[in-house]
Amino acid sequence: MIEYFMNKKKFYKSYIKFYEADSVNLDYIDDIFNEKEWNYLNLQNGKRTIEAKKSLYFGKKAIMEFLDIGLDEIKNVSLLKGVFGQPIIVNNLFLLMNMNMGISITHTDKTFGILIFDQLHPMGIDIETKTKTDSEFLETYLTESEKKMIKDSDGLLSNEIFFSAKESLSKILKTGLTSPLEIYEISKAEMDHDNISLFYRNFPQYKSAVVLVNDEIRSVTFPINSTKIIEGEYQWN
Repeated sequence: MIEYFMNKKKFYKSYIKFYEADSVNLDYIDDIFNEKEWNYLNLQNGKRTIEAKKSLYFGKKAIMEFLDIGLDEIKNVSLLKGVFGQPIIVNNLFLLMNMNMGISITHTDKTFGILIFDQLHPMGIDIETKTKTDSEFLETYLTESEKKMIKDSDGLLSNEIFFSAKESLSKILKTGLTSPLEIYEISKAEMDHDNISLFYRNFPQYKSAVVLVNDEIRSVTFPINSTKIIEGEYQWN
């Protein structure tokens, strides 16, 4: 789904799509990969090969849908790994020469989430599977203030919700949750029905939007001053 965000009177285009992990047959997707991607895939083994192949496939499929291009064009777009393991779009396609596209990829055993965005408007995505025990071990990633916030929320907030939001923020920072837990501390939560907005003490320039979909927690982090443009709310020129 294509979405637009407005920030300081400028508009930024993004694309978000969730794919069922089992919706692709790995025996019939080789044509979408190019030589650079095969060099990466051939270094993987076991379960990691399957995950890597699906991540690459769904990522390139989302790029094709976002740009409305075909198989011939997508072969000129490489989805590679940066030095911190982050996905990077590298292209030789004239159509992309004036675009500064970034991509964020996440997955569970059931779902792959792809987010394509303008790097002038950084964004990150994460999916976590909701559990009955709320992944008690995740408390080690929380500060005392966050634990109290969750306890006082009457079940609306959880360890997994906070963890997912922080993971989506870390995708922007390209660090992973390797820094001291206080760095990512959530300072405030706003709840409106099924939508949760989370704000950060040390990264006040970002906020995370979290939604619960069946047994999944889906988080997207973006600049706090950005407003998603809802169709019908803005009169395009």
